[in-house]
Amino acid sequence: MRVFVLFIFTVAFFLLEPLLMEIIPFLGTAAPEFGIITLLYLAHGVKGSPARGAFTSLMLGYLMDLFCGAPVGMHAFVYVALYFVVRLLSNKIYGHTILVQALMGGIFSGLAGFFIIALDKWLNPVSHSWEMLRIVPRQMAVTAIFSPIWFWLLWRIDRAMSYEASPEGVFR
Repeated sequence: MRVFVLFIFTVAFFLLEPLLMEIIPFLGTAAPEFGIITLLYLAHGVKGSPARGAFTSLMLGYLMDLFCGAPVGMHAFVYVALYFVVRLLSNKIYGHTILVQALMGGIFSGLAGFFIIALDKWLNPVSHSWEMLRIVPRQMAVTAIFSPIWFWLLWRIDRAMSYEASPEGVFR
């Protein structure tokens, strides 16, 4: 139930993302990657069933494919791969601080952007594919700025749904 509620919350913000890009002038074409931050929270903060987290990452990626017009499965593949990478690294990273949450959001947003552009170049070899890499640093910065806020919102929702969530902060 917890993961489903976090999924629905993230999908609602997927739908509000275009409005966010219009309201906040400095975003331009870069919007915070709420799906990436949610999968970071699921892989590093919740640490529930790997199957549930991977399925949620798959569905978030699939919805991102539908919303942005990418080939079906491209974001889904990258999101599931990132989920398992974060899950493997979760014992090595102490993500309680705001700075680490921002760094994690920015770094994994950049990794996702690079892999999605690389997959797009492989699936659709047009000459201007690699030019999209110039958007990735701005995307990383915007996601890093919004990461601590999103982690806090997810933690508040998670805490409301389950008493198993740590009262000290986002992560146990």
